[in-house]
Amino acid sequence: MQDTSSSVVHHQDYLNLGNDQALCGVAFEKSARLGQTIRPVAVCPDCEAKLAEYHLIWWRERAEAATAELDGLRVKYRELSEYVDNQRRQVAGLQHLAPIIGDPSGENPESHRENDGEPQADSTGEPGETTPTSLLDQARKELLELCRRFDETVPYWRVKNTTDAFSDKLKSDQRLLLAHEIGADGNFIRWCIREIEGLGLQVTNSPVHGDANDMMDAWTQDFYQPPKKTKRRLGRSRSYDGG
Repeated sequence: MQDTSSSVVHHQDYLNLGNDQALCGVAFEKSARLGQTIRPVAVCPDCEAKLAEYHLIWWRERAEAATAELDGLRVKYRELSEYVDNQRRQVAGLQHLAPIIGDPSGENPESHRENDGEPQADSTGEPGETTPTSLLDQARKELLELCRRFDETVPYWRVKNTTDAFSDKLKSDQRLLLAHEIGADGNFIRWCIREIEGLGLQVTNSPVHGDANDMMDAWTQDFYQPPKKTKRRLGRSRSYDGG
């Protein structure tokens, strides 16, 4: 930029763009910005000397901000990791205490025989009916509800819609916790497909197992199949004689 009364071109104060002032400290009375196609005749040497210093300050501020954000994420990740470990230890402790609580010592043997002859409500319940204790347990419950609608195969797009809807309900820290629970793989859709296959079902048109282009063609064909033509059954035409 330059003052309209001078031919010398100055660098603007990049760190304080609101100030109508050059890097060298010169204040403009009537400033004008130069177009990118205009080549300046003379550049202020004082501005040129401070240009590298200003660039250094600008990059340092952004590097410090990025470092502070990274440190905050590391602390958050450490807290989430400790939370997951504590949850796992609590679940393991409850599973260890469950047989002891369900069969206390000194109980009447007759009650044992009565209880053995009657089905327990908990034993008949399905695993999906229990209250989920982690994000993966919640995902398993929704996958189980999805698989109940199908006999042998589950369309990939139904699995994709279910995983997208589940992820949309999570916050940023919950998504980070979910990735930690999945483990080294870290791919939620691939984990869901393995869970479905573990239930004895197959996921059709899955790009995880096949060529992505072939799977997309098959998927598109399922969506845009032309409607089947209905066959009209024509009866014999009646002939009417004049006699």
